Amino acid sequence: MDGDQSFLSLEQMCDIARESGIQVDEHQPEIQQAKDLTSKPQREADHGDSWGSEDPSHRHSPGLPQGMAGDPPAGNNFTKLQPQQCVFQTNVSEATLVEKFNSPIQQVTWMRDRDQSFLSLEQTGEIVRESGIHVNGHQPEIQEAKDLTSKPQREADLGDSWGSEDPSHRHSPGLPHGLNSVPQAGNNQSENLRPLQLVRDLGLQDHYPHKLSLTSMREISWDKLDDSKPTRPEDLLWRFLQMILSANSLARNPEWPPDHSLEDKKDEVVDFNDFFEVEDPEDSGFNPLDIIAAIFLCADHSLQQELMLKMSLCQLALPFLLPEGHSYPRDKVRGPMEGPGATLLLWAMRPIVKMWCPQSPTGNSPVVEMPIVTAPVPTVSFLRLGRCTVSKSRVLNLTLSKTQLQQNIFLHSGMECGNVPRRISDGMAEISWYLPSGKSNTDIFPEAAAFINLRGDAETYQGHTRFLAKVSAALFIFIDVIGEKEREFLTSLAKSPAKLFLIVNTHISEQHITPEQVKKLFKDLKLKPQQCIVRTNINEAKLVEKFRSQVKQMILMRDSDQSFLSLEQMGDIARESGIQVDEHQPEIQRAKDLTKILGSLDPADITGYKKRVLPFHGEPWQGLSKVEKEKSRMKLRGDRTTEKYNHELDQDKKRIREAQLRQSLSEEMQIFIDHLTCPGGDDRAISLQWLKLMLDSKSREIMAGLRRDYKELSKDSMQKVKELKDMDQKMTDSSLGLEHFMRELGQVYELSVTQHNIKQQTQIHPHVLQLPGVAAELLLDGFPLELIDGDVSNVPVSWITAVLEAVAEKVGRASRVFVLTVIGVQSTGKSTLLNTMFCLRFAVSSGRCTRGAYMQLMKVTGSLAEELGCDFILVIDTEGLRAPELATLTDSYEHDNELATFVVGLSNITLVNIGMENIAEMKDILQIVVHSLLRMKLTGKKPKCMFVHQNVGDVSAHDQNLRGRQKLLEQLDKMTEAAAKLEKVERVMFCEVMDYDADKDNWYIPGLWQGTPPMAAVNTGYSEHVFQLKKSLIQCLLKGKLEQGAFTIPDFTKWMTGLWEQVKHENFIFSFQNSLFAEAYNQLSVKYKDWEWELRKFTHSWGNEAENRVNNASGDLNLLLQTLECEIRTEMNKREGETLDKLKALFESGADNVQLMEKYREEFKLSISSLCRRLHDDSMQRCKDAVNRRVGLQEVDASWNKFHQKIEQQVKELLLKCKGANQVLGDEELQTAFGKMWQDTLSQLGYQPCRERNIELEIENLLRENTATQGRVINEMLKRKPLCKQGTRCFQIEGKHINTTWTRRVKTTIWISSHQSDVNRAAMITQPLEDECHQWIRDITKMDMDYDNRYCIELLNIIQEKINNISHPNFTMSEEFRAEFKLHLCGYAVPRFQEMQMRFIQKHDPRQRLENMKGQYFDLFIDIYSEQDENQRQAERFAQSCFLPALRDATLQDLSVNIMDDMKQNDPERKYSLRNNFTVALLVHLKQRDTFDDYYRYITDLENLAKDWLHHQVIEHCTTQHDGESTFTRLAKGILTQITGKAKEIVEDAVTQNFAGNVQSFLDMFVEKLKTRISMPKDEMKLVMFHSDGDGKKWAEAVLSSIEEVEQRLLSDVTGWDVQAKIEELSIKPRDELFKGLFNCTKKCPFCGVFCDSETPVHSQHSCKQHRPNGLNSYHSIESERLVTTVCTASVAGNGSFKNNNTNGELKPYKDYQTVNDYYKSWTIQQEISAQAASYWKKVFYTFNEQFAEKYKAKPAEIDEAWDIDWDVVRGDLNKIYNTNIQFW
Repeated sequence: MDGDQSFLSLEQMCDIARESGIQVDEHQPEIQQAKDLTSKPQREADHGDSWGSEDPSHRHSPGLPQGMAGDPPAGNNFTKLQPQQCVFQTNVSEATLVEKFNSPIQQVTWMRDRDQSFLSLEQTGEIVRESGIHVNGHQPEIQEAKDLTSKPQREADLGDSWGSEDPSHRHSPGLPHGLNSVPQAGNNQSENLRPLQLVRDLGLQDHYPHKLSLTSMREISWDKLDDSKPTRPEDLLWRFLQMILSANSLARNPEWPPDHSLEDKKDEVVDFNDFFEVEDPEDSGFNPLDIIAAIFLCADHSLQQELMLKMSLCQLALPFLLPEGHSYPRDKVRGPMEGPGATLLLWAMRPIVKMWCPQSPTGNSPVVEMPIVTAPVPTVSFLRLGRCTVSKSRVLNLTLSKTQLQQNIFLHSGMECGNVPRRISDGMAEISWYLPSGKSNTDIFPEAAAFINLRGDAETYQGHTRFLAKVSAALFIFIDVIGEKEREFLTSLAKSPAKLFLIVNTHISEQHITPEQVKKLFKDLKLKPQQCIVRTNINEAKLVEKFRSQVKQMILMRDSDQSFLSLEQMGDIARESGIQVDEHQPEIQRAKDLTKILGSLDPADITGYKKRVLPFHGEPWQGLSKVEKEKSRMKLRGDRTTEKYNHELDQDKKRIREAQLRQSLSEEMQIFIDHLTCPGGDDRAISLQWLKLMLDSKSREIMAGLRRDYKELSKDSMQKVKELKDMDQKMTDSSLGLEHFMRELGQVYELSVTQHNIKQQTQIHPHVLQLPGVAAELLLDGFPLELIDGDVSNVPVSWITAVLEAVAEKVGRASRVFVLTVIGVQSTGKSTLLNTMFCLRFAVSSGRCTRGAYMQLMKVTGSLAEELGCDFILVIDTEGLRAPELATLTDSYEHDNELATFVVGLSNITLVNIGMENIAEMKDILQIVVHSLLRMKLTGKKPKCMFVHQNVGDVSAHDQNLRGRQKLLEQLDKMTEAAAKLEKVERVMFCEVMDYDADKDNWYIPGLWQGTPPMAAVNTGYSEHVFQLKKSLIQCLLKGKLEQGAFTIPDFTKWMTGLWEQVKHENFIFSFQNSLFAEAYNQLSVKYKDWEWELRKFTHSWGNEAENRVNNASGDLNLLLQTLECEIRTEMNKREGETLDKLKALFESGADNVQLMEKYREEFKLSISSLCRRLHDDSMQRCKDAVNRRVGLQEVDASWNKFHQKIEQQVKELLLKCKGANQVLGDEELQTAFGKMWQDTLSQLGYQPCRERNIELEIENLLRENTATQGRVINEMLKRKPLCKQGTRCFQIEGKHINTTWTRRVKTTIWISSHQSDVNRAAMITQPLEDECHQWIRDITKMDMDYDNRYCIELLNIIQEKINNISHPNFTMSEEFRAEFKLHLCGYAVPRFQEMQMRFIQKHDPRQRLENMKGQYFDLFIDIYSEQDENQRQAERFAQSCFLPALRDATLQDLSVNIMDDMKQNDPERKYSLRNNFTVALLVHLKQRDTFDDYYRYITDLENLAKDWLHHQVIEHCTTQHDGESTFTRLAKGILTQITGKAKEIVEDAVTQNFAGNVQSFLDMFVEKLKTRISMPKDEMKLVMFHSDGDGKKWAEAVLSSIEEVEQRLLSDVTGWDVQAKIEELSIKPRDELFKGLFNCTKKCPFCGVFCDSETPVHSQHSCKQHRPNGLNSYHSIESERLVTTVCTASVAGNGSFKNNNTNGELKPYKDYQTVNDYYKSWTIQQEISAQAASYWKKVFYTFNEQFAEKYKAKPAEIDEAWDIDWDVVRGDLNKIYNTNIQFW
């Protein structure tokens, strides 16, 4: 189209019409006058359309140019037209012709440009009037009426006369279009081509025969998500399967061959002669019937059944007789006229269930619901004899459809590819049913009827024809020619019981059937005139009416002695007729044997059958479920204690299990289990399908009767309330399905694997342990597995866990799974949605709504599996919420809450199914979902949620509901805010709970049905929208992969188990109780601890090097300190960044379940930064301490250097004097001379001894300053005895030292501690504190430092901090205690600080240092005088006096880090890295010792106990022997050899490189290169450098051998070291460093005093895995004075209250404990009303009850014998709680 062309509207056409002399109705004066009165002249045109109604005679009007008439034009007559402007009908189908019409129309529409406008009908009217054509709208009366309206627009008359075109131009003038215009394609085919060739053409050769499974079709891959048109023949089959399994009736339109786009055709050069060439149908692709036949030949039984179900839903004809390929043996001998064989697909159709309502005179006909194969309905078969111009398939479609909603049930030649010759489907008989709705004004037939359509010539397929004649009530035979052969064949059929009807075509261009021929034929066949329908000049409607009349008459004439056959009965006749029946195959018949277990089922006593055959899962399972939930929730506890009530519940559970054990397995269940577990169970799936179908059928039959009874009772509901209630219960109890047998399997398994039965080796059935494997195989084969038992609202955890474990073993434990769930109100199509989307088998038609939750697995294949990072998608279908049958139950809300929370918690994506656009019905459900999402967010799991609005068909629904979606979001925000308050979480918005996009996360899906059931078909819009939703879900999973990766199947199992445990407890903030969550946290903690240790190890090593550098430094120490500070800051910043990058990489790696830790990501990040800052500060403090030591020694070192220089000078002078003597002096003379020189020199030195400070006075002044407000207390104490005498004995706690409060628990036991008890408790608390301070003082005084007041200041700060951390609900520490305790510890420190000062003075006094070196100077003097080998002697002296002590110190310095590193590397249990693992190891240690004192110390003094145990572990590790030497020796030797190796390397380099300097230069170089590893003693180095002008190289040669001697000596010495003594000498104590890494937090529970066991130093909330019985913390009742057994986890969940000093004496509910103060708020104590004490502490309390009572001066607790738990059980509980694996005690 040219750019300057514009399109005309009808209004514009009116103007042209007027110019052309055509009248326009709107141009009449009265209409024009009225038009002046309106401001809006536009109006809609009358859209009356008479498409196809034009008189054909107009086509040859002489006024039209050639080429526009009906005759084919010559190609050269198109003078101004393009070839694309001609559409010519050749041998193409109607659908193809319509497509040819659509193409140029689309082209014209798309090519519209800005300069062109289209005419409206109004404008057309103007043109028509100008053209002389009359326009009705222009008539005066219409124009006058126009004045009365301000809105002249009106809707058009949409009258449509489709199909009314005069068919006179067709081959047979008497037949309407579609019945004779084109000969039936494929009718010329006398025989089918080889099926295998078509199979190859479609790419199915690998699946032939019957190898294509339903399981493979359920697999999800990119190919199956592609909805583009096929581009290859191989695509046709998969496209059909994909669409039909999605219940899309357009699947039968193959859209092949692919049509070129308009853009491709635009510039194509077309020859006009091409239009008049007859298109060969064989080049037009594949006939859809051939595709269907090929698929059924390749499909296995399950896929065939699924295809039948979906085709039936789409109201497509089903293959009844399938032409025989090579799938079945041709074992029957057929006569020459019988034709090819076929298979009756009875088994494939058996799952189809239909529902209809026959008409009755009273109008109260009951609804019939039954499997279609068992329904005895009249069957009408349609055949053709010879070639026939009438399309019987089209006639059938018209017969079965209402005029306004014609359905293409049977494919005919006018449909797409319907004219393509059939290659293998001739001989196929298709079947469909008409089902009435019970409404006479809409039903075509009053009763249900089956219609069979035989493809191909009936004479060719005589075997099929004769079979149909036997089973049909009537045969309608289409015939165009009556010859002798036809007469003979019809005569043979006349003998059949079926009533014959002939449809005779009397006007055919080729042959003519005369009335005489018809009369003679009827006479021969003895037919009545009513049995003939003669086609003369009648239209379709009349013809169809005749058909309907005959069929209806046949149905109504049914008499008492006539019975119609069901498909089941036809199967028997088919076998007798030589036709194969799929259901008669051996494997299907064998599988049917399982249904014998229903032989004793009496429909009148189905409840009795269930009790007798399925005894384990009925009332016992219900009772167990109630007990389990009551154990978790304690709602009926009353005044009983938790422990006592729990024991009662355990006894109830035990009684139920014992009662079950007394039951024997029923004979039916034994058969059932034997059948499932038999080897080679290929028939298992078919057997279960048989059983399911039989159970569903019986259930429908029983429920139908009960519903009728209920209906009768409900008529008088006011008087029969009890009867109605009983009937309602009877309907519930009468439900029986395959799920009940599977539940029984689960209970049989769970009962067999209980702890008692395992010990007794009791098995209910010998194959019981095989059951999980069988169930796993069924799950993988596509059978749903019940996750939640809907009848008792419980999860059989052991059974489900075992099944999923078996699945993991079969598919690989590394296989990953995403989870998709749907929830919503009952009967909103949730199961149908999932079945349509994923081709699943969730129950939708068994007469029972889904109860509980079921799951199915779908495999993900190809590249999609890699991109998703998962191998399976687990789909969970749930029971409808707000079920009417549960509405009257008091716990219905609780039931819905449990279900929604559980499935949302399991899911990666949750579909919330909403009926219609309005969410009012879903408000409560959305609240539940929001609660569930919030709870998941608190655990770190963030599921995706999508809203599906069903039954919304408007194309503008998405746009129209924009405001509705905003309102929905507002409501969700309000619900989230309300939920957050209930969950005690700060304000949270909905978008913070989930990733929600109001546009993308709301889906509007049309209604399921197109039309009115039972003849309605699935709406194609529904199927297509569901398919798009499926693609969107996969995209969501791809997006969510980075946010939350897929679980492995074992991890999913753990998550499921822990989640259900929390749901049972109604405790949805999971903390660490979920094992999978704990495992993920544990894995992250392991990584963190590894990074932490690397950082600590680096700072320890760097600190050692820094200290050595400071000790070896000779320059400005302040400058060196600045350099070191810059170095450590740079290093720590670098390592902090690297560690944070590792953390980020870990979270982005998709590692196992790391997404669960998202909420802790920031805590770990802050912990890393905090750790790096702390390590930086500690390293700098070490440097400062080292510098301070050097600075403290500067004064004495200066004096020492001065004295040393004087001595050296005097020694040199003495040497010169002695050597200058004429005689050689003897040793005594030299010694006398040296001694006199030494005394003279010392006497001449200006020596001033080091000044001693009054440490006691200085500390007293600092103490008074610190305790200024308690000066009176300090004065009184010092009057009694001086400060240095104050700390000689243990501090004694008195009543004045505590401020006593008391605690009351309202409505339950009252707890109180007497004053004396509080004093004792305070003493227990302060004793460890005193011990810690003593240890700190001892560690400080061991250092080689002079006393400094900062040590006292630091001690006072430590004491203050420790006292502030004392927290007890009964008392606080008084100010007087603070003052006296500080005084006491300062008194303890004074003598030790004085001793520290004296030791420093003695060691570093210059004169004393000289005296200590007198002997070494004398030896050096003798050596030089006697002129011995000076280099050798000096080298030996250097090695022994300098290198050896430095090497020993360096070894001890490095040993600390190496010992800890070795312990961690050889610690598979990670007890030295992870707090929880350490706790378990310590508890195991206590159990092994099993003494009261150890348990008591653990409770009261855990920190010191832990340090002592760690010290013991260090000693034990170091003394462990390997290959004859201890670990300590091995590590020490490793350090020694490393340092000496470096030293020897330095010396060897000096020798080999011909060192040119003197001895002084060599020593400077040696010390410089080893300055970070060792610290040389300065005094000894001064001596070595005396007389150091010798050759450096020679000196180095001498030193080399001396270093080797030192190495060997130390290696020998190390072997004999006292390990324990040496470890005590280490400057860095391994136990203290290990303790720092383990005890990141020392905060205690404000109630029971348990330490917080967080693995990171930075954490928002304190928590612990186990709280102890409060009696172990000295609590006892005021009334009975007995120790109590309750735990604070139960207290904070109960209704009790407490008060103490922290609450200002006011009662506070335990539930609101976090509102007391910031410390209480910082603790998360899991609220569990059913919480029991940990089994470990139960056992301890039970064993040492008397000792604890005596210790706390109370009476023993009342403890039940249930607390005498076997230690093996305790070990199992510890493994579960702490996620460890203790093998033995």
